[in-house]
Amino acid sequence: MVAKKVNCKLKLILILSIFLPFTSHSEELADVLRDAYNFYPDIEKSKTELKISEKDVTISKTDFLPSLDFSATQGRKITKSNPDTSRINDSAFNPSTFDVDLSQPLGYTKAINLKQAKNKLSIARLSFYATTQDVLFKASKAYYTVLKDHFLLDVAKRNEQNLITKLEATEKRFEFRDVTKTDVFQAKARLAEAVSKRIEAENNLEISESDFKSVVGREPNIKWFDNSDDTQVVESNPKDWSRFGEMPSIPSSLDDSIETGLKKNPDYRKLLIQLTNSKLDIKKNNLNFAPEFSVTGSVGKSLDSSRTVERTDSFSVTGKVTLPLFNKGHNMLNLEKSKDSALTIIKSIETKKLDLTFQIKSAWKKIESSKSSIESLEVSVESNVMAVEGVTKEASVGTRTTLEILDAQKDLTNAESNLVNAQFQLIVSSFELLKLCGILNFENLGI
Repeated sequence: MVAKKVNCKLKLILILSIFLPFTSHSEELADVLRDAYNFYPDIEKSKTELKISEKDVTISKTDFLPSLDFSATQGRKITKSNPDTSRINDSAFNPSTFDVDLSQPLGYTKAINLKQAKNKLSIARLSFYATTQDVLFKASKAYYTVLKDHFLLDVAKRNEQNLITKLEATEKRFEFRDVTKTDVFQAKARLAEAVSKRIEAENNLEISESDFKSVVGREPNIKWFDNSDDTQVVESNPKDWSRFGEMPSIPSSLDDSIETGLKKNPDYRKLLIQLTNSKLDIKKNNLNFAPEFSVTGSVGKSLDSSRTVERTDSFSVTGKVTLPLFNKGHNMLNLEKSKDSALTIIKSIETKKLDLTFQIKSAWKKIESSKSSIESLEVSVESNVMAVEGVTKEASVGTRTTLEILDAQKDLTNAESNLVNAQFQLIVSSFELLKLCGILNFENLGI
């Protein structure tokens, strides 16, 4: 019994020693998204715009407070009189004044301005959220594009190596007059095509790594090979994509996706708030036809204002009513303009709702289509593997030609490439759906 426990512990240690180097050093999506969020300039730009909107709300709140002004003057005044009955031909004195003015405008316009400032703050928050979604989507797509191109390069390299082996075998068979020269040329042609595909895959991988760096701010750290002996971390079969590509949690149905999108999509919600602000603009422009009220209080003191007065104290409270009579028709034009703006936003909301619904349906169809394609392509890969083995064995006894072997190998390579692309399309479409629904965030991704 003790020996069994010891054996179990040894097996556990062996498994951990195999998998821990990969899990501790390999790139993970969570790291990529955090680094992209901290690097991408648009995030800081949106944060700054959010701070500006917060300050605008504070400014609108302070507009309700009265304004208090202090003014002071100091001068020198000289007067001459001719004839002067007081026998003082000229006089000089230094007049000084000190005034404190308190002004309090009264009206509903400031309350409307505060509501609009708060709405603009909400729009800024939604803009920041939308920017965050865009960055997370770009980063996740860049990450999975690098993985996809690694898999496709692996498929191309294996195909090239297999064709090299088959060319060597064909040449040896030709020496024994087992096959014709045509078979050798066919094998060489397929190998040349495989080399070009491998070069193309290498270029695509370089491009995807460059795109990854532009979004995340660093090189990808995907450990495709084990550090010890350049052994591949994954097997050659592209089904091992599941080891990297973890599907995010998406809404359970198309109807749920559309409902969630119309509630949480930041771009759609921004338009709804902009419509509210447009209606407030209409109210504010209607106030241009109403009288305005203000109260002003003033306390003043003047010293040495004349040669007969040494000091004067003044106190005043003034109520003011301003009724607009004619201002070149600007009030009417501004009112019509605000109504037209509201109408354009209403039409934008209708268009955005149609576009958003279409985009969500399209993303959902891509997900469903990719799932079906993956099931079929997995069967196709397994069948083509068996076909290559069977055709190769049959060719060794003379019942199959070299061209049939090459065709079987090409079919296997195409099936593997199509499977990788379908798996990539599935996971990218899932992230696109989350973005359209307005739920592509760290919390929903479990990060």
